[in-house]
Amino acid sequence: MTQPTSAAAPDPTTFRAQFPVFERLSYMNAGTEGPIPRRAVEAVNLRITYEAEQGRCGKPYFDELMELASRLRAGYAEVLGCAAEEVALTGSTTDGVNTVIAGLDLGPGDEVLTSDEEHPGLLAPLGRARRRQGISVRIAPFARIAEEVTSSTRLVACSHVSWVGGKVVDAAALRATGVPFLLDGAQGLGAVPVDVSALGCDYYAASGQKWLCGPEGSGCLFVRADRLEELLVPWPGYGSLADPEQALEFEVAVGVGRLDHGFPIAMRSAWALASLAAFGEAGWDWVHQRAASLAASLASRLDERGLEVQPRGRSTLISWRADDAPAEVERLAAEQVVVRSIPALGLIRASVGAWTSEAEIERLVELAAAA
Repeated sequence: MTQPTSAAAPDPTTFRAQFPVFERLSYMNAGTEGPIPRRAVEAVNLRITYEAEQGRCGKPYFDELMELASRLRAGYAEVLGCAAEEVALTGSTTDGVNTVIAGLDLGPGDEVLTSDEEHPGLLAPLGRARRRQGISVRIAPFARIAEEVTSSTRLVACSHVSWVGGKVVDAAALRATGVPFLLDGAQGLGAVPVDVSALGCDYYAASGQKWLCGPEGSGCLFVRADRLEELLVPWPGYGSLADPEQALEFEVAVGVGRLDHGFPIAMRSAWALASLAAFGEAGWDWVHQRAASLAASLASRLDERGLEVQPRGRSTLISWRADDAPAEVERLAAEQVVVRSIPALGLIRASVGAWTSEAEIERLVELAAAA
């Protein structure tokens, strides 16, 4: 599926102006929480006002909730490069990871291979499955994870883009192993081009609040159509059922919607759709190209100034070493520059988006080099 492009590249200044936070901050932390476009604020205000004044009941109200959810499912599918029928609505990347790990009903003798650069949001579900279900979890170097697949490996679970420093997984090598794999797309979807068919992954879990600039408590999970029946429904509810009036019979609904987390939330859907529209209008190709180019420029400039930049791929994250990473984050914050630290690794991490300006990058380089 081809992602949308715009006829002409938008003006970067105009695109940036859609995000009010940049009026006062040099915000470079979308890898944690993305900046909010003004249209999303307006969409949420309209929605909450409507619900406050009109109430939350009746068939028209619930039909609208379902219609908004359907549109959001299609919006995520467009960015993932898949059919809407392959997308579940979740509350986070970790929700999606938990859905797959629990849904596969893994047990003793089943090995899951993961990497040495994974976020706790992926490791915690694996840790629980190891403790409670007796699975084996093996850790391999991120850059060589495909080489570590063996005949005992039932699933590979790793990041598409490493949260540590922005390395990109060799999906082609994973695909060539023939073993099913789950990608944690927390630093992938919205940040770099994603086409789940080209990646060859069986499952792709992603966040809505990071690079898609949606609300906290939003996300999605791609499940390849021929893998759906292999998954149990680990979080069953009203929407999981073919016939809610026969809930105890637990006949599951048709399609991946059976894996949705909870009932659709109108404000979540309205916000997420408004944010997706901002990117869609700019053109995802332009968004991805500009962000990756600016990030590469920042990495290069930091390296030129003698900072120890971590190995990375063509992504939107840049990390460099600092003697006291939390203190450095505070120092930069005092200069109105928002980045984050990874204290356990002694790293500062900056997130660069299409909204970032060249002047911001130069200023961050000067500040970082002055530490």
